[in-house]
Amino acid sequence: MSVLVTGGTGFVGLNVIEALVARGEHVVVLDQRPIPSQFLTAIGAQSALLSLEIANVCDATAVQSVFSRHAIQQVFLGAAITAGPGRELSDPQSVLDVNLKGNLNVLQAAGRAGVQRVVFPSSLTVYGASLHDREVVDEASTPAVPEGLYGITKYAAERLVMRMASLLKFEAVAGRIGAVFGPWETFTGVRDLVSPLAQIARACTLAAPVVLPLTYPRREMIYSRDLAQALVLLMFAPRLTHQVYNLSTNSNWSKTPEAWCEALNKRFSDFNWCHTTNDLPATIDYYDQRHRASLDASRVKEDLGFVSAFELPRAVEDYAQWLEANTTYFSNT
Repeated sequence: MSVLVTGGTGFVGLNVIEALVARGEHVVVLDQRPIPSQFLTAIGAQSALLSLEIANVCDATAVQSVFSRHAIQQVFLGAAITAGPGRELSDPQSVLDVNLKGNLNVLQAAGRAGVQRVVFPSSLTVYGASLHDREVVDEASTPAVPEGLYGITKYAAERLVMRMASLLKFEAVAGRIGAVFGPWETFTGVRDLVSPLAQIARACTLAAPVVLPLTYPRREMIYSRDLAQALVLLMFAPRLTHQVYNLSTNSNWSKTPEAWCEALNKRFSDFNWCHTTNDLPATIDYYDQRHRASLDASRVKEDLGFVSAFELPRAVEDYAQWLEANTTYFSNT
């Protein structure tokens, strides 16, 4: 039996695949891009557990063909366009097509194939305006008021997944992800809002200047390896008490970009960084200077026993080690 990961060559998809093959799971990777060579090198002999299917989730016939060739038991719905304001203006249709129609195609094929469980990686952006008028948001009582197309489609897809699961008789669960950072994030063309830490990583490997804004707004963050473990817990938990879980670590991330820059300074002798001044504009984009509420992650901890393995010091150290081993990862982006 196999696990299907759509959008499998994207940031979160690669982290999930890495965690799955470490468990010995066979993974069917569905994406329009090939698997990065650096990733295959990193997982070594475990690459034998992968089957790559080059296809577009918006093509229902191609999606059904993938299901017909593999015995798929679990599905991870990772294919998505993380749209920024520019794409919202220029090409909103593609966001709707991938984030809603593409997921529907996979859900219908999953129902026909008798899939056991579908895991949907949602986002803290479904809370939208609610992130800015309170200190903590939780799954049960905080209203979802998404603001951008990404958050709107993520919330709509959450409800779509749950409705189709009810109709087609499989289990479904959504994980609302905090701001995620870590290995395998890059500029893929479908992820408009690349994290500040990946921006810094790319600048480091390309010897470009790094100038940070003066203040990093309060963010609820999670390291990508922690996130992958939480998503795998959702995928294989014997019993799910809820359909929606916040996925975050409730740590203090206030100086994360600075800590990341200091970790890189220790490994890359020609890397330099500073904060912006009146005469020196920032080269790293924080996108939105508003502070965000904390995500209450007690549900995933209590129900599934999720415990973070990567607080800030360990996360930046692990990420720096990964970057040192993958300095060419950003070369073509």
